[in-house]
Amino acid sequence: MVFGCVPGRRKRAALAILIGSVLLAGAASAQTLRTVINADIRGLMPGKSPDISTGSVLQNVYEGLVAWRSDGSVAPMLADKIEVSADKQTYTFTLRDGITFHNGAPLTAREVVWTWQRFLDPKSAWPCRGNFDGSNAIKVESVQALDDGHVAFHLASPSGALLSAMARADCDSTGIAHPASVDAEGNWIAAIGTGPFKLSEWRKGQFVELSRFDGYKPRSEAADGLAGAKIAKVEKVRIELIPDAQSTKLALFQGKIDLWPEADSNQVKELQQNPSVTVLTTPLAAIYALPLQTRDPVLADKRIRQAINYAIDRGSLSGALFDGKVPASASLIPATSAFYGPVQKTGAEFDPAKAKALIAAAGYKGERIVILTNKQNAVMADTAIYVQAMLREVGLNADVEVLEFGAQFERYYAGRYQMMVWNVTPYLDPLFIVERFTGDKARQADKPWDNPKARDLLKSLFAESDAAKRQALYDDLQRLYLDDMPMVVWGTRVSSTAVRRNVVGFEGWPGQKPRFWGVSVN
Repeated sequence: MVFGCVPGRRKRAALAILIGSVLLAGAASAQTLRTVINADIRGLMPGKSPDISTGSVLQNVYEGLVAWRSDGSVAPMLADKIEVSADKQTYTFTLRDGITFHNGAPLTAREVVWTWQRFLDPKSAWPCRGNFDGSNAIKVESVQALDDGHVAFHLASPSGALLSAMARADCDSTGIAHPASVDAEGNWIAAIGTGPFKLSEWRKGQFVELSRFDGYKPRSEAADGLAGAKIAKVEKVRIELIPDAQSTKLALFQGKIDLWPEADSNQVKELQQNPSVTVLTTPLAAIYALPLQTRDPVLADKRIRQAINYAIDRGSLSGALFDGKVPASASLIPATSAFYGPVQKTGAEFDPAKAKALIAAAGYKGERIVILTNKQNAVMADTAIYVQAMLREVGLNADVEVLEFGAQFERYYAGRYQMMVWNVTPYLDPLFIVERFTGDKARQADKPWDNPKARDLLKSLFAESDAAKRQALYDDLQRLYLDDMPMVVWGTRVSSTAVRRNVVGFEGWPGQKPRFWGVSVN
């Protein structure tokens, strides 16, 4: 439009129209929250891919019968009421009225049964199946639709941990899907859930786009963790795939994205200096760990493993990697947990003299100890270098081997390592951190700790629901862990998120994965 050709009032009217159009365009763009993942999502089945990128998308799309609050307690989500039989072997869920899927179909007990049949079918290769097939004390024998509004879970033996297992965030809260999510061959072709956002587009290798589900019915309770009223305030969430941290930082500075979850620790200081950006650093319900292969000829002697624990200067690691923000710890229980008590605070002393004495007593002769890490995660790569220097300082012949993360992942699950750097995903109930690392190595090579006493304590934890009794079990577990030292824990994880100042309502939380409900963009 050429304004010189429009006289008088017509010119002013045209100018007003143009300004209004610009303002409306700005308002429309403000209805989209733009964020980023550094790897593409890996699938659409709830809990099938427990990586951060996939979970960050699907936890906003699916909801389960229950969900974790921020403190790790369990709240009803799609369930209105939960009844537990006296023998703790039958859990009956009353479904909420008026809940619909993203395709408009009503939620009934039939969809719950259908979803759980998929979960428990060995052919589905669902990674969370081990929590419910008897491998870890909980065995779901059947899931039964009593009528449209009621569904019963029948267990083989009593369990006080079923609800927390169902709420696991790495299993996407065992979200309920509509059968139209799957094609005739059983392939997941859509993500049709009941959550506040629906998956509107996934352009592989480029972006994922979520749209607000206008048919969503929020709970009455305040939002808390993955529970409560999850109200979508933006119309869309655009999630760009940007693998490179430098490119992500530039996109944030240029206003091309609004939110950078899991901001690279090496970029945090520069991010903090930008007046348009706020950096939120949040302790997670997770740990920084160094798994040790107890069947390795060198590390089979627990005195060497104990020496490694004493050789780690946790304060220096926290200072070098996170500007001192990581709480030092030597416990499987994160410092964010209500079960992190006085006993869990023991064992984190830096004592190089004691480390040297243990090494000498073990008759160590300079055998090589290789620390595996990867180059994709800057914190994991840097941790290995610092730990190598600390071990060499006390006389251990430590080297670092850098792999692609996929290769390190495979080596971990195959048990083919001596020592490695492993940043553990958040579990709001610490029971599942213990479960993650404790078990029979003959059956599950990815379990660093196969002490029979530890496995018995784990079974007791799965059966027990009383908080005081669980604390006593966790205390016994901590004492045994410090003596056995199958894996060195050096701190409770933290996560930094960079947020542009036009974003309102975003909060970090112990569960790490970003929650897009309750967030608006000005």
